[in-house]
Order: sequence, then structure tokens, then C-alpha cells
Amino acid sequence: MRFGITVLGSGSRGNAILIHTEDEGVLVDAGFSRKELIARLAVCGLDPKKIKALLISHEHGDHVNGARLFSDDFEIPTYLTAGTGLFLDNLGKLGKKRVFFETGSIFEVKPFSVRPFSVPHDAEDPVGFVISLDSTRVGIATDLGHMNSLCMQRLRDCDALILECNHDVEMQNRSDRSIKLRKRVLGKRGHLSNDDAMKALDFLVTEKTRFIFLVHVSSDCNEYSLVQEVGNRKLADIGRQDIRLTVVSQDKPSETIWIL
Repeated sequence: MRFGITVLGSGSRGNAILIHTEDEGVLVDAGFSRKELIARLAVCGLDPKKIKALLISHEHGDHVNGARLFSDDFEIPTYLTAGTGLFLDNLGKLGKKRVFFETGSIFEVKPFSVRPFSVPHDAEDPVGFVISLDSTRVGIATDLGHMNSLCMQRLRDCDALILECNHDVEMQNRSDRSIKLRKRVLGKRGHLSNDDAMKALDFLVTEKTRFIFLVHVSSDCNEYSLVQEVGNRKLADIGRQDIRLTVVSQDKPSETIWIL
């Protein structure tokens, strides 16, 4: 059975990641509108009817804007924590079919096994995911202020890693953003910087690691070329230039990569 990753887009204006086989898939977050999600899937030659579940990492709009309509229109269940679910339900942003999971408890969305884990971010009950197909694993952490020990443990030794690389600290400090926003982004429950993401790779990357996707790149406090440069440099430093590195765009889907 083939195991694919298609990142439909990532950034402050929308995030969505499809983890799939040739016939079935799970969508991690639905931060684009229903119409845009369908359009991006079509660009990739993917049928939305193959999606069997929607997994929500947290309630921020850039991860849930299309969640209710997409879930209801395609009659797929939305998997999320009770805290996130209550928040979204109160806003009328949660679809009819919902399944609540406990952070840390593994559950099945056939043919995948999903292990949610807590991440440090300024949301109700934010999580990352490790999604497995047999022994092949994808680790996903798109929004986190720092790499704590739990995140390091869960994301280590995955075949593919989807990791936030949000901002360059100097660009953030020089930006015309408000002091409040800068403090939020740079805080322990904000977003992961280029430097911190690269430092984490020293521990996260093992012999098993073959693919890295760097996501949630800031449009005004980072540059795709800079992220590619620091990523390439880190892989060279650790002697792993064999790893396929993808810097994910906000405006268009990444190429589908089959990791199995």
C-alpha cells in the first residue's frame, strides 16, 4: 500500500495537509474555504471523496475556516479534542459528525493509526499528530512556540517530518508588527523560529528520516528562500543531504510525495 503526503498549503492564511494512500486519506486541518480546498485537491488530481476523516489540531481560523462546510458536505467525521470541539461548536464552526479524542491516546482512522500529542501554543487544547501506516510514520507539528521534551519525543524517528519554520527572529524584531503581536509570536506558546526548528533537527532526525516538510512560513517575517537555505545548511551539517527537503508555500499545494 502506498503512503502519500500532499500539503495543500500552509501559512497564516490557511493550512491543510492530506495524508493518504491511493484510495483513502485523512485531512489534517481545513484552514481554507470549502471551495478552495476542493480546488487545491483538484490541482493535485485528488478526489475529495477519498477523504475519510478530518483531524483538527486547534481552533485558530487558519486551521478551521473550511472545516464545518467541508465536513458536512462530504459527510466525514471531524476528530478533535473536547476542548477544541466545545470552542468551535459555540461559534457554529463544527460539522455535524464529530469524534472527540483524548490527547495522548492512539485511535484508528483506517488504514491509519493516529497518535495526538499536546503542543505549546496559545489555543484551547492544541495538538500535533503522529500518523502511522504499519511501521511508516509521519510527524506533524505546525504551530508551537517551542520544542518541549514531549514534542521532541513524539516527533523523533519519523519517516517524514512536517515541522513549523515560521519566522526569522531578526526579521520579526525589525517588523512593523505591534509589540503585542511580536511578543506573542516569539513567546513559548507562539510560533517556532527558523533557528529553533533547525536546532530541533539535531535530535529529531534519525536514520529512519527521509523527508522533511517545513511549513507555516511567515509572509512578512520570513522568506521561502531563507528557509530553504537554512534547511539545506542544517542537512549538510548533520550529513543528511539525502533527505528530501520541501519548503511549503501558502499559495499553492506541494507536490505529492510518496514515502512508501
